[in-house]
Amino acid sequence: MGSFNTFKDKRYWILLMPFLITMVLYVYFTPKNVLEKPNVSTLSILIFPTLFWSTYHLWKYFGDKQKRDSIDESLGE
Repeated sequence: MGSFNTFKDKRYWILLMPFLITMVLYVYFTPKNVLEKPNVSTLSILIFPTLFWSTYHLWKYFGDKQKRDSIDESLGE
């Protein structure tokens, strides 16, 4: 699994709050008859964490790649 360095990463905390707020608003404003359907509730349980972690890892990958590229450029000159 992952390491605890994730919790020290600023990107994690920046993304966590909007995703939690969005999830709470989704549960609050979605009609109860929709949330009671097993397909919708299962899909909701899978979509929010998947979106969060994919967004986090994509942001981390491109941010680290940009940092590596800038370091390589400065060393190459």
